[in-house]
Amino acid sequence: MGSSFISALPSDLELQTKSSTLQQVPVVSSTPNSRLLHSSAAAKKAVVIPSPSRIPVFKGEKVTLTCSGFHFLQGEKLWWFYEDQWQKKSNPVEVKKTGEYRCQKEGLIHSDPVYLVFSTDELILQIPYFVFEGDTVLLMCRGRNDVLLKHISYYKDKKPFSGVNTNSVLSIPHANSDHNGWYSCKAQLKRSQKTSKDVKLQVLELFAPPKMKTTTSEPTEGTPVTLSCEIQLPLQRSDTKLNFSFFRDGRVITSTQQKSQVLQIPAIQREDSGSYWCEAETMTQDIKKQSEHVKISVKRIPVSGILLKIRPPKTQVIEGEKLVLECSVAGGTGNITFCWHKDNVKDCLRKKTQYSLKEEFVFSTIKKSDEGRYHCVADNNINNISSGIVAFSVIIPVSRPLLTFSVAGMQAVVGSVVEFRCEVLRGSAPIFYQFYHKDLILETILAPFGGTVSFNLSVTIEHSGNYSCKANNSFSSQVSEILELSILDPTGRSLFVMGIMLSFLGILSLIAVVLLVYFKLKRKPGRSPVSKPSRDLLITDLQESGHSNSVTSVELQPIYANVTPFIENVVYSEVWNMKQEKINRANSSVTPPEDKDSSVTYSEVKTYSTSVPTWKDGTIDENHEDVTENYENVLLS
Repeated sequence: MGSSFISALPSDLELQTKSSTLQQVPVVSSTPNSRLLHSSAAAKKAVVIPSPSRIPVFKGEKVTLTCSGFHFLQGEKLWWFYEDQWQKKSNPVEVKKTGEYRCQKEGLIHSDPVYLVFSTDELILQIPYFVFEGDTVLLMCRGRNDVLLKHISYYKDKKPFSGVNTNSVLSIPHANSDHNGWYSCKAQLKRSQKTSKDVKLQVLELFAPPKMKTTTSEPTEGTPVTLSCEIQLPLQRSDTKLNFSFFRDGRVITSTQQKSQVLQIPAIQREDSGSYWCEAETMTQDIKKQSEHVKISVKRIPVSGILLKIRPPKTQVIEGEKLVLECSVAGGTGNITFCWHKDNVKDCLRKKTQYSLKEEFVFSTIKKSDEGRYHCVADNNINNISSGIVAFSVIIPVSRPLLTFSVAGMQAVVGSVVEFRCEVLRGSAPIFYQFYHKDLILETILAPFGGTVSFNLSVTIEHSGNYSCKANNSFSSQVSEILELSILDPTGRSLFVMGIMLSFLGILSLIAVVLLVYFKLKRKPGRSPVSKPSRDLLITDLQESGHSNSVTSVELQPIYANVTPFIENVVYSEVWNMKQEKINRANSSVTPPEDKDSSVTYSEVKTYSTSVPTWKDGTIDENHEDVTENYENVLLS
């Protein structure tokens, strides 16, 4: 349906005749920003827009006509129809004559005619050339040369019309079809009363009721469907802002705040079947229009081609690993319910319903109790189908083995029989056991049914050291803790004890000798005079190597003797460290050592006494015991 325009009809018969043959002016969609759908025919049609947009005008005034449409350029050469012929002129053009005007651009349909009236009257009533529903219409009563008017009144269809009248302008807010009619004005012009000629006001429809369109009225479930709410805005109101709403069976699908006139349904469901329509509403004006209803029936496809598979694809799974049972169908629409069964149990072990052709049953950490035979069932309320059976077993990795010996304290005696045992608490059979001694394989045993293995060994001293055992069931292996076994030799032990005892006795003998020497040294010089032994007889000539086979060396023994008489409380003692040896007097002669023998040490002994007892003849009493004795080594030449 095309939209109509407002014509200002002059009183002469010619213009009235022309106005009676006017067609409704089709208008096209707005700029791309408005995102409005329009027909291709409307998009290729031009339209003439006058400026100023009020008609009629006084003769002598100018009107600028602009040819508008899609892909127009300013200053572009166009074909204009005026003065009863087509002329090629620039766009826009200025005109000053009453008549019919059109425009056309190559490749586009020429515009509908626009009629302009240049009046010679003293008083005219000007109205907008285009008025659309919802607009605020301003009617202006004008005198030639804009003379001052008094006592202005307005009429509609020859009857007084009241409205907001300010400075000779009448305002009609929110125009609609009820305001259609013939309007005129009356005013006092200088000293006379004047009445304008009638002009026709026709309120044009801003947009026709939208058309609801769909890509298909019988879509297959699961396929995408696009619904569009198509409207056509006039080029003069291309910037009008609209909101769109979509409905199904009386319920709102999208809010009225949606600016898009397209509704996308990515995967329509059978439950989406119903009666659809759309609504367009202006954002600033209270104009709302609905489309006709469109029936949509969604078809559902039965499920088919069911398949159950294991991921990863293997029939033996290690305990603790992740396992996925994937159930899928090759065809089918709608929400599909997948159900997994184990070992022919009727109840579902797991159930999931959603719009998908496959679903997964995930074992995040598989357990021994999860092994068995599985199958799945798919149902979309049209039919249900069952998959084949898949089976898997769960292998348990071996736990860390425990190594034990049959002897206590990790010790055994050479020749004894020791039992070596290795055991794992968990692990799938068969299990291979290996015993290690110092990182070398000592024994290998297969346990077909798992459990504990052992072997006996008569140990020797070489069997001492570190032991461990390893368990392997082809899926995993573990090594036990390292244990140390000590092997004892009884014979060697007795000798060791005897050696210790002898060493102890030797130490005791040495202590006795030291004590004996100590007590000898404590003896007093006066009480136990020691005569100076012959140094010549006690020292062996060590330089004579020819007699070494007849001489047996012994430890040095200290011998002490006082020398030099007592002189002023000082006593000198001579100490010899001499080697005792057997001397073969028949084959050797003894030569006394010189006085510079390094084995002789002199000590200075100081005695302190308040009085020194003497005999009557003046000699000192040698049996007197000093209270304190000090010894000091003195180097004598």
